[in-house]
Amino acid sequence: MKTPKLILALFSFALFFLAFTSCEDNDDTGKPTAQLEFETVTSSNNLKSTAAQGIEFTDGNIIIGNVEFETETENDSVEVEFEIENYITLDFATGETEPDLSAVEIVPGTYSEIELEIELWDDTDQPSIDLMGTWTDANDTTHTVKLEMPLGQTFSLEIEGEYTVKENTGIIATVTIDPGSWFAGEAGELLPEATSNEDGVIVISPNQNSNIYNIIEDAIDRTSEVEIEM
Repeated sequence: MKTPKLILALFSFALFFLAFTSCEDNDDTGKPTAQLEFETVTSSNNLKSTAAQGIEFTDGNIIIGNVEFETETENDSVEVEFEIENYITLDFATGETEPDLSAVEIVPGTYSEIELEIELWDDTDQPSIDLMGTWTDANDTTHTVKLEMPLGQTFSLEIEGEYTVKENTGIIATVTIDPGSWFAGEAGELLPEATSNEDGVIVISPNQNSNIYNIIEDAIDRTSEVEIEM
């Protein structure tokens, strides 16, 4: 059995790191499933420009408005296809979603393509990415940072290559979100020049510290579509 396992380590600004791996005994029926899991990175990231500086995000929410997942067999017939159109809240501190994104049963067999799309929700006053964290400057002074990104960005992954799913196995799509990595490079270098609000918080949004915001938004956009051949 060829087990798809992919690490998109080269995309330092990537919002989504996705890995497809087999899983054993995922339910009592023995039928294989496809499931979606989120991992959030809350540990500190050292900024490459100055190793003494670090940034981390530990709290907040990410709002998802749509999830699509499908796989195809070698003759291009769709064997697994599901779509969730709902207001899904991802708790960044825990990586848990509300409502829960439950696994779906899939048919055992040999597949040739995986497609996954996740769309952020931007139809409310609440930003789709709303995170709180801290930045430690070169003098070891800690500053509170709030990231507000009202994005409707769609993230997609397409994988082509033969893989087999058997009974009692399945596909796990792990989505890892590491906002600290978005500040590696120019965005992190601009933090010492960022302005704070009346509460002493560095807010990064379209209207506050927009120069940093624009760099992060552009970097996320450049890595929103990934195609891989196994």
